[in-house]
Amino acid sequence: MSSQKVIVYLTSLVAIGIIVVGLLATLLHSTLLAPIPILGIILAILVLLTNRGNFAHKIENIEKIMFFVTFIVIICSFILLYKPI
Repeated sequence: MSSQKVIVYLTSLVAIGIIVVGLLATLLHSTLLAPIPILGIILAILVLLTNRGNFAHKIENIEKIMFFVTFIVIICSFILLYKPI
């Protein structure tokens, strides 16, 4: 088994752990934590799909887009945070 496949499987195990811990925290503590297992499920699906064809290239494109979206959100949050009253 190649090292890339091992890394994919270990990452998917981490995503499954996020789902389990997030569900436990949501059920035992508060429903405010519900987005954590939802994001874990999405992460697990995306990680498991990286072994198929050219899906890895699509993930890289999504990663670049999300980087710019995150950067814009951070800039907007700083503008709103330090806006004069």
